[in-house]
Amino acid sequence: MKKMLVGFIMDGNGGGVDKYLLNFLENTAGEEVEIDFLTNEIDADLEEYLKKYHSRIFAIANLKHPITQYRQVCRIIKEQKYDMVYLNISTAIDCIAALAAKSCKVKRIMIHSHSSGNDCENHIKRMIFNGIHRICRTFLYRIATEYYGCSKKAGVWLFPKKIVESNRFQTIFNAVDLEKYTYNEELRKQVRKELNLEDKFVVGHVGNFSYPKNHYFLIDIFEKLKAKCPESVLVLAGQGERLEMVKNIVKDRGMEDSVRILGFRKDVNRLFQGMDFFVLPSYFEGLPTVSIEAQCTGLPCLMSENVTQEAAITGNCWFLPLHDTPEKWADFILQHRNMDRTSVSWIEKTKKYSLEDLKEQQIQLIRG
Repeated sequence: MKKMLVGFIMDGNGGGVDKYLLNFLENTAGEEVEIDFLTNEIDADLEEYLKKYHSRIFAIANLKHPITQYRQVCRIIKEQKYDMVYLNISTAIDCIAALAAKSCKVKRIMIHSHSSGNDCENHIKRMIFNGIHRICRTFLYRIATEYYGCSKKAGVWLFPKKIVESNRFQTIFNAVDLEKYTYNEELRKQVRKELNLEDKFVVGHVGNFSYPKNHYFLIDIFEKLKAKCPESVLVLAGQGERLEMVKNIVKDRGMEDSVRILGFRKDVNRLFQGMDFFVLPSYFEGLPTVSIEAQCTGLPCLMSENVTQEAAITGNCWFLPLHDTPEKWADFILQHRNMDRTSVSWIEKTKKYSLEDLKEQQIQLIRG
């Protein structure tokens, strides 16, 4: 039986990468391969869940201790004798495990890019990290034997363009359960009643309260929208370091009755049903799964031009530049608010986001 070491997972609830890796484990369970995981801190519930698949999880030092992390990964690889290492990362700075795999002469070193920017709140630190990323990027691709990304934009962030545009690179889209997110009128009524959103124009956003998601600009957009359409309500789901600041901004602008901050939710598929419009003004994304989920429910979606065009799977998805004013974004939303969710025009590539297609790609990845 082959053995694979996969990095990096958080707690199983850590967002898109965690969701992808758990899908990967479930989809390849029937293959002759033993899959173990790397993390920075072991979550007891996740460890128990992994036992169902005879998978183990190893804790290693974070990037603040690169030498320790390198030694730990080398030791794990040598002791467990892995045939392949599959690293799911968001920045080239996270190159230590790849270097360890190379030094241990692992034959297959697969690197999968899940972002297109550095997720750092502090502007100065972000500039420094971007510089380190560019340095690490110059050699990371030389270590890998296989190249993957959740989008071409994510691929170009991590690898040379010549690789991304060749057959050496493969896009594995962030899949969703298309049936789970199908528009449901009855469910919509339930959600709107639960959240007291009846007779409201509901603009929604789902995502961590962090720099990439650009919540401050989103609040500016909604303030202009509210002035033009008083029955508007903004629904925000997620958690993160900007949460309290966003709450304070909403309070200072007297919009507490119009902005519903729901925190972390496991029923995002239900929330989408209750919305009327989805907005994602991100500074960057790898490929936002929430945008695919929202479109599957028939929601009209407006995203920043910084989000890859690969995220558009319906005719009701548009992109605006972030240098446009909040008022222009608000006007665009109002001009496109009356869309029929039951007659969405689908783009041909929708199948690429299906769970079935994802399973097929992941099995092929295992087999090589």
